Amino acid sequence: MIGEVIAEFKGKAAGTRVLDGGKSEWSSVGSGKILGKEATEMDTAVLAWMPNGVIMVEGDGMIMTAEGETVMLKISGIGWLTGKGLKSSFRGACYFMTSSPKLASLNKTVGVYEREADGMGDLSIKIWAWK
Repeated sequence: MIGEVIAEFKGKAAGTRVLDGGKSEWSSVGSGKILGKEATEMDTAVLAWMPNGVIMVEGDGMIMTAEGETVMLKISGIGWLTGKGLKSSFRGACYFMTSSPKLASLNKTVGVYEREADGMGDLSIKIWAWK
């Protein structure tokens, strides 16, 4: 069952590059909150473009709170293009790793996320706890 929202970020695509084998790499950076704390999020993911239009995604991210705490992320999911340019929609799971005592509950939390991007690369990410 999906629980409460644990993080929300708004950001922008920071870069893309084409890789071998029908893959690409996307990076983004944003700001928002995690567990109520102001934070910055950055991530890089490798996207595998499937013939049926589905995009498989695997990536890594880092969240840094304004208080200097760091949370590492493992990201997995699927997505699809929804319009022109970078307009896309992704859904998936993320796993957290932190040594911060204040954020330690994240180490035993699986997050489920939605990531929406418009055609200009502006994006929003919302993460819920999976109970």
